[in-house]
Amino acid sequence: MLEWHEHIEAERQLPGARVFLSDYNGGHPYVEKYLGELADTAPHRLADITRYAGLDEDLALRSKIAAMHERYDRVACSERNVVPAGGSSSALGTFATWLAVNGHRRVHYVAPVYYKLAYLLREFGIEPVPVASGHAYQPDFDLSLPRERTVLVLTDPVWYAGRRVPVHVLDEIAAWQRATDSLVFVDGTFQYLPWDGKQGEASARLPIERTLRMVCPTKYLSIHGYRCAHLLAPAALRQELADLHLNLHGDVAVSDRLFAHRAADLMARHGNGDLVGHIRGNHARLLASGALAARMPVETGFFLFARPRVPHRWFLALDERYFELGGHPGYVRINLLNRTALEALAATVADRGASGPPQGAAASEAAAGEGVPPAPHPG
Repeated sequence: MLEWHEHIEAERQLPGARVFLSDYNGGHPYVEKYLGELADTAPHRLADITRYAGLDEDLALRSKIAAMHERYDRVACSERNVVPAGGSSSALGTFATWLAVNGHRRVHYVAPVYYKLAYLLREFGIEPVPVASGHAYQPDFDLSLPRERTVLVLTDPVWYAGRRVPVHVLDEIAAWQRATDSLVFVDGTFQYLPWDGKQGEASARLPIERTLRMVCPTKYLSIHGYRCAHLLAPAALRQELADLHLNLHGDVAVSDRLFAHRAADLMARHGNGDLVGHIRGNHARLLASGALAARMPVETGFFLFARPRVPHRWFLALDERYFELGGHPGYVRINLLNRTALEALAATVADRGASGPPQGAAASEAAAGEGVPPAPHPG
């Protein structure tokens, strides 16, 4: 999987490369609304830039994050469970380093894992051992957890497909945690982007004293030029992880600290409804264009896993090989916020009447929205 990612990254950077359907970037019309005063005010007018912008010592920020999770997830959380970070990549680096310094030479995992974590495990010499074939949302998912105390890595949601890990799978993992005293790391980078507008992440109900969960407000707002993330950790591990994180990465820029506060305020009000509505609108228009031959239903996030009507080699794209997946030939990850990618796909349908589904059927299919009710737009 890592080799495939390295190949596509090399081609992506070449001049004149094919359109990248699976791109990591994508814009939306709500950036200024979400940024507030950060959209038009220089950071030095909002904070003292002569001082280090220490995230972890900012108790107001940690308390704000904890209060948001208590309200949103309806679970107990305090500032003693929060480790703020300058982006999910740095948090993954801290987690992998923590595994290494604590003598972990292997971890168990449910596929897929983000390629940066796979890279870190490889570099630290930590063996990743799968505990299932297939992915958690698949009907034939066969979880087989070890009868030993270990560390399990889990990604929720399964981001490339916009699918949540089912509650019954999380319940099985929680029972196993209690029985074996194992630690679970949840990569929740793409959490809090539900298409049905319902609050609460099911993985928040895993035993907090044995669970690390990574949350990424920059993904929540799809504003990646600022760096902001946090770990929700057992209180007994919080200080150890915070010290390790600071010594690995140092403090963030003051602009990132200001953004972390802004994002926490918006998350407390569940304020990305406009963004989710925009994603759903793009999805409906893509379906109506007739550019797709097949696709998976989407529950959350801004990625779609689908099979274009034209051979996907026409584009640069991440297919099933990049996610340790099988049985979906021709399917690729499509960024529903990437206008260039969506326009390139739509342009492949030169004659909708001849090469795509009937307009009425396509329009009806798009309006159905995969059977998910329209998301509300709070905040």
